[in-house]
Amino acid sequence: MTSDSNLGHLDEMNGFRANIRDPLALSMTEPGQEFETQTVSVRGRPHAVLKGHSRNLAGLYRQAMEFPDRMMVVDGDITFTYAEGLARAAALAKHLREDIGIETGDVVAVVMTNRAELVLSVLSITSLGGIVAIINSRGVAEEMLRAMDLVECKAAILDAERDNLISAARPDPAWSRTVVGAPENALRDDRDAGFKAVSAPINGVEFEPLDLPPEAGGMILFTSGTTGFPKAALLSQGSIAYSISMACLMGRVHDIRYEEESGVTLPPDQRCMSTPAVILAPMFHLGGIMPLYRAVSIGTTMHIPGKWNPEVALDMVENVGMTRLSFVPAMVFDMFKSERATPELLGRINNMANGAAPLDMEIVSQIKERMPNCLISNTYGQTETSGWSCVISGNIYFDHPTSCGWPVPTVNVQLRREDGSEAAIGEPGELWVSCAGLMEGYYNNPEATDEALQDGWLDSGDIAVVDENGIYTIVDRKKNMVISGGENIYCAEVERVVQGHGAVHEAIAYGLPDSRLGEIVAVECYVDESADVTGEDIKALCKEHLAIFKVPRQVRFRHQPLPRTASGKVDRGTFLKHVRGDKR
Repeated sequence: MTSDSNLGHLDEMNGFRANIRDPLALSMTEPGQEFETQTVSVRGRPHAVLKGHSRNLAGLYRQAMEFPDRMMVVDGDITFTYAEGLARAAALAKHLREDIGIETGDVVAVVMTNRAELVLSVLSITSLGGIVAIINSRGVAEEMLRAMDLVECKAAILDAERDNLISAARPDPAWSRTVVGAPENALRDDRDAGFKAVSAPINGVEFEPLDLPPEAGGMILFTSGTTGFPKAALLSQGSIAYSISMACLMGRVHDIRYEEESGVTLPPDQRCMSTPAVILAPMFHLGGIMPLYRAVSIGTTMHIPGKWNPEVALDMVENVGMTRLSFVPAMVFDMFKSERATPELLGRINNMANGAAPLDMEIVSQIKERMPNCLISNTYGQTETSGWSCVISGNIYFDHPTSCGWPVPTVNVQLRREDGSEAAIGEPGELWVSCAGLMEGYYNNPEATDEALQDGWLDSGDIAVVDENGIYTIVDRKKNMVISGGENIYCAEVERVVQGHGAVHEAIAYGLPDSRLGEIVAVECYVDESADVTGEDIKALCKEHLAIFKVPRQVRFRHQPLPRTASGKVDRGTFLKHVRGDKR
């Protein structure tokens, strides 16, 4: 495996050519440098991690405890310092431990929109050694319940809206409830509690995070399912801590690159290790929850502005001093349409980090024109890799705007042919990833785990090419997935619901290009000529069973079966080539 002593050389352990890295990032990980690496054993295999960085959540939390007077959270009118927030988390942890019986390894579901109470819930659950399962709060009750059943949660912390939805579908769940904003008469029995009461600080109760080994379970996030249902990716405490260390490294790389390329020296309060975390992405996604942990690790403020709209982001730039923006392509599209997006206001943003899908070339052109001094970075990763695989930034990004960049230091990437051998330069191959941040597996799904994780490597499900400079570009998806507005939507999940309609013999879901969202979901249904069904009927069915962002924007009908391969499977390639000229 790659380590501090063999980066850029032959990987003797597996015989594959080692990855070429970003020269700037690589120089910062050399012995004696700011982000020196060391080799440790992770899951019985050697992996590179950053020397001196925390290896578990207790280590991150102890860093936060060094800044008691700093503002921790700003959520509208709700604000509290680190001392106040940790005191509330300690009280909530006491309730979970003593009143509900949460022990090390127990799963507690958190089901709410972005808000201050979510931060406190995550801190309290994990400080006990519990595993926090953050449920997609945009789903319908059926989806949320399926996720909670999958992880066998012992307790749930919900906001009142989500609790009402879930309680209507299942009035007597097996788990204990702690409800944010619930009136007292909504609490059914002594297993239930109101969040405000059980998170009130208690004299003599201190925040004391349990020190666990890196491999202990930390967090469960849900990924869209290739077989029709989301999978629960279990990240260890070590994986989460590793991800934060990578964020610190790559943030520093972006700072230095910005200064070198722009000639502007960043003031201390605009550098990666001191800027506030403005959490715009849903916190049930890696892109929304990792900023929480990054903020905790450096003692900076988390701003939680609520549901995305471009005016919120521009308010953050103008009034909070946000200079770094993590975004999905739709966010930039929306911001640029606002009358407030003046050169002066946009010029305050010095760093824009994209991590969902390649930017539309028109957006890239607008960024270069309207924000000439802003450094753009593109990160490729997955929940299963704790978010990090490849990164590209600065002027080199504009030279390769469709690429996902170089593997970050400490991450190994391989492109494999079907026989497992290494693909040549320029030859498409299946992208595999190995690093200390890999998930432990899919919770309660050993079959999917064995398929995705093999000998310490993760099958990304993507097809990529690498050029002679070591820069990787995704050229295809092995899995049938649509990325719409930063959300991963697996076609099988949509097809499963659509094919539940009595008039539909079979259906195929796919993506169509969209300038704002990147892609939109479309579906084509095979029905009899006499079938009494409309596109609105199909959309209504999907709205009952799927989150709104998964509902097809376009529905088409056909009166012939879908094309098939020689083995009898639906021939997606032929179909997509017909409907959109797609050769994937």
